[in-house]
Amino acid sequence: MADSSFSIQRKSDRRPLRLALVLLMDSNEGEIRNEGFMLDVSQHGCRIEGVEPVYEGQMVRVLPWETAEGAIAGRVVWVGKPESKLAGEAGIEFLQPLPSMV
Repeated sequence: MADSSFSIQRKSDRRPLRLALVLLMDSNEGEIRNEGFMLDVSQHGCRIEGVEPVYEGQMVRVLPWETAEGAIAGRVVWVGKPESKLAGEAGIEFLQPLPSMV
């Protein structure tokens, strides 16, 4: 029987981190500001939840809730399917890696 499990080779290790955030997205009507949570983070990206609607390929800026500075530019690389355990979540790849996380 074939093994149905798989592993993904990541550029950097993920670290759990629950952090309130604001996701800034450009649209034809101007900038859209949605609130949600970061679930984990690495030097190269993060996983978010509660920010909808987002779509794969969309350019965004991630901003910690408690500050108006330091937005991190990124691109949505995946969106959880509604019927999956990842429903309501999305993956963001940062355009520039964060400084090394110790």
